Amino acid sequence: MKVLGVALLCGTQVLANPSVKEKWASYNVNGRTSAELLSQMKQRGPNGFWAYTNWYVRWSANCKVDVEISYTMPKHTNPGSMPADVKARWDRMNAALAAHERKHGQHGINAARELVATSCKNGNAVIAKWAEQDKVLDKRTRHGETEGVVFP
Repeated sequence: MKVLGVALLCGTQVLANPSVKEKWASYNVNGRTSAELLSQMKQRGPNGFWAYTNWYVRWSANCKVDVEISYTMPKHTNPGSMPADVKARWDRMNAALAAHERKHGQHGINAARELVATSCKNGNAVIAKWAEQDKVLDKRTRHGETEGVVFP
């Protein structure tokens, strides 16, 4: 999980919620067996992970807050080529993986909302707090393993 924050001197608070933009990207896998898929995710996955979430919070002098969240997930290019049991496990893992990554994205949203609520005071500390929560989440769930991010 990579987190970035940008700060400018903030003035009065904008009462609106932060602007949230989400982007989904993927990398291709095409394995038919669990071993092939695991190998491909290890080789092709972002930053050494099966999936990755990056959030970036910006705020302006008048405390207009935006957060951009980028998710990168594995995508099977031919899911029909997998045997039924492998596909069922893949689908379960991929759904759990997406849910886990969304929790990381929520941390970016939480950081942005906290900035709005505090009129952008101590912005870097707010960003650091929520970046730490990403680490806590991964440690507590073993990068999603306890939430079903297991394969095979």
